[in-house]
Amino acid sequence: MKLDNPLLVRWEFASEERLAKRNEIFRALVQGESPEDVVFSAAAEGRPKRVLDVGCGPGELTQRLADLGAHVCAIDISERMVELTRARGIDAQVADAEQLPFADDDFDCVFAAWVLYHVPGLERAIDECVRVLKPDGRLVASSMHEDNLSELWALIDPTLEPRQQLSFGRANGAAILGRRFERVEQRDVEASLVFPDSDSMRTFVSATIDRAYLAPKVPEISEPFHATTTHVVFVAEGPR
Repeated sequence: MKLDNPLLVRWEFASEERLAKRNEIFRALVQGESPEDVVFSAAAEGRPKRVLDVGCGPGELTQRLADLGAHVCAIDISERMVELTRARGIDAQVADAEQLPFADDDFDCVFAAWVLYHVPGLERAIDECVRVLKPDGRLVASSMHEDNLSELWALIDPTLEPRQQLSFGRANGAAILGRRFERVEQRDVEASLVFPDSDSMRTFVSATIDRAYLAPKVPEISEPFHATTTHVVFVAEGPR
C-alpha cells in the first residue's frame, strides 16, 4: 500500500480519530529523543517571523510554531484537519501542497512534518515550497524510515515484507531537496517505543495507516517490549 495514494490519504485524514490515537500512544510510550521535538527545534532555531505549515493535520505542531510568536499560515487537503487547526486560532485553509495559494517569497520557513511522502506530485510540491520561500528561507521536512518499528512488525509477523521505499525519506530526501536548495542537512532521529502490554500494542497497530490489519495477530507479551522508532529531519536552505 503506497502512502502517496490520494484515495488512501483522503480516507485516512477525513477524521482525526486514528491519527489522534497513534499520536497519543506514541507520545506516551516514546523514550529518548522525540522526533516531534527535533523537527520543531529545526524550525524554531531559524527564528522565523512568517511560517507556512504544509499538511498541518490537527494543528498540534502548528500551535507550537505559533507559540514562537511567528505568524503561521497552515494548509491541509482535509477539511476536518483545517477545521481543527482553525479552532486553535490559526490561519488555516484547505489547499493542495502542489498548488500553494500564496505569493512568491512570502515565508521565512516552510514546515512539512511527515507529509511529503503522502503527496503524489512530490517534485511539484517542493517547487511550490521553493517558490513561496524567501531567498534566505528554510524548509524543514520530516519523514519516518521504512524500517520504523521493525522489531514490532517482526514480532507480529516474521514473514512480513519490508515496506517499499518511501517517495520522500532517509534514502532519497537529501538528493531530492538538493536539486532545489543550496544546502541540505540531514538529522537522523532514533528512539524507543516501549509497549507495556499487548493491549497498548494492539491499539497502536490498529491505528496505523498501512498495517492496521495486523492488530488481531498481536501476541500476548509478559514484559515490556521495546521497538526502535526511526525518523529523519531535513533542513534545507538557499532555495534556487
